[in-house]
Amino acid sequence: MRPKSIVLQSILFGCIGVVLIYLSFQKLDLLSLINTLKRGDYYVVVPVFLVSLLVYFSRVKRWQILFEATGEKLPANFLFASLASGYLVNFVVPRLGEFSRAIVLKKWLNIPIHQSLSTIIFERITDVLCLVVILISAFLLELLSHGSFLNEFTDGVTFFSKNKLLVALIIMAFGVGYYYWIKKRKDKVSIWVKQFIEVFTKIVYMRNRGWFLFHTVIIWIGFYLMTYLWFFLFKESSGLSMYQAFLVMVLGVIARTLPIQAGSAGAYHFIVGKALMILGIGNVVASALALLIHGFQTVFTLLFGIIAYVWLLGKNKINA
Repeated sequence: MRPKSIVLQSILFGCIGVVLIYLSFQKLDLLSLINTLKRGDYYVVVPVFLVSLLVYFSRVKRWQILFEATGEKLPANFLFASLASGYLVNFVVPRLGEFSRAIVLKKWLNIPIHQSLSTIIFERITDVLCLVVILISAFLLELLSHGSFLNEFTDGVTFFSKNKLLVALIIMAFGVGYYYWIKKRKDKVSIWVKQFIEVFTKIVYMRNRGWFLFHTVIIWIGFYLMTYLWFFLFKESSGLSMYQAFLVMVLGVIARTLPIQAGSAGAYHFIVGKALMILGIGNVVASALALLIHGFQTVFTLLFGIIAYVWLLGKNKINA
């Protein structure tokens, strides 16, 4: 993707985020929101912080396993720095952080870009498959329990069902355009693609599948706890069940997959706030919870991302 396209995409999704933030808080009384935030039991920040660290640890260990499958044994400190700095880049320009992770490893450890991207893409495929399984499970559980919670979020699907031809044409046009883009640059990318596929094949046949799956499960349990634990912040939300936390977590993760700056700011507040209100939480408390959950992860991402960059700069000077 060209720099101009990246800028235009960032502006477009940034505007969407701003609109969603406005829709999320337009009817709120600011004083009521501030008073609600003041009476929260902020002891929950400690376990949330520890769980967030555990998720980072499991991501690093899982990434190590993928590199071991390619024949490389990389130090955890550089992988952690690459991961944290990549999240910081994603915070500003969504999806660009994946490339920055590969660039960091190329610059400091001389790992080929195609090798790093193979592991990162495998990670993404795994997490997408996990999200699909979790989403299907959520819908099945709602169906079996005769719940109507998720139906509130499926109204927009009617657009796609009524415009199947339009959606199909868009997908087809994208596919044809991508095919000719690859064909036009065949000589330039064919070697890189071949190397990429070779590395990816090694990863598929990794030895430590059990540990890879273990850390994947830990990561998703961590995502769940990073939603559920926040419910104990306010008396009104502390009575919500673990199953209701699961539903909110699913919608929150979907919101975070949208390529909107600042960790899907706006989209997360809108979706999670609406979900909590459907579960019977008042507008002010629901908005305060969405604001705090997203705000904490924002601070966490910025803090460790900046620390990672400073650490890498120090290593750059030492190696120079």
